Amino acid sequence: MKNQGWQTRALSPFGLEVIAAATATGPEEIPTPTLKGWIASDRYVLLRGFAQLSTESMTRLALTLGKTLEWEFGAVNELVAKPDAKNYIYTTGRVPFHWDGAFIGKIPHYILFFCEVAPPEHSGGETIFCDGAHLLRGATPEQRASWRATSITYSTDKVVHYGGSFTSPMIAPHPVSGEETLRFAEPVLDLNPVNLEIPGRTPEQRDALVDEMAKLLRKPEYFVAHQWRAGDVLIADNHALLHGRNAFVHAALRHIRRINIL
Repeated sequence: MKNQGWQTRALSPFGLEVIAAATATGPEEIPTPTLKGWIASDRYVLLRGFAQLSTESMTRLALTLGKTLEWEFGAVNELVAKPDAKNYIYTTGRVPFHWDGAFIGKIPHYILFFCEVAPPEHSGGETIFCDGAHLLRGATPEQRASWRATSITYSTDKVVHYGGSFTSPMIAPHPVSGEETLRFAEPVLDLNPVNLEIPGRTPEQRDALVDEMAKLLRKPEYFVAHQWRAGDVLIADNHALLHGRNAFVHAALRHIRRINIL
């Protein structure tokens, strides 16, 4: 679809690419109802070719979508590998699938990413997404029944901006659309581990579920690996999608800014 300021292209298996007609066009020129409508229907929106976002203009764009989630460091999280990292998200390793905000009990509706520096092609570091709502629709009745009856307790030490323990059902309604969404975070075995316990199940049963979900989350019909380009703006639905990161194939600089929006 073409507009005087941009054109859109459906991505596969989900997502929408919006390409600016001119580099002078700013993302904030897209009407907020239009942007929210795209995200609701396509799960995430990728904006390319728009005017470069500063930290200030990124924050202004976020505020058109809702209230920003404030962390100890502020609203903007600078995602870049650090040699003295104390948590896996600030390394070049993989980040397992999860959803944002669970450890602090404030689940953002949207996640706004801006790519300041992109790694070279074929270097890894792709941000990965799984359409959990679609996965649930494609699951067997037996799988859905088992997951509806399952709650998982997650725990991790607070060494960065989140930590503690919480329990979540595996299936929860989307707070806006009401559709069933998947709430599953994979365990973390790297820096600052995240542990999973399932009341009423043995460790062997828990491990079997983790193995089952690892395969399902990465089935091609539910899975996207986004290769970043400098200047990319990506806005994702944190309720409908789970996200993570592929490991870097070799050390490469990647700098992503992220804002969570309630």
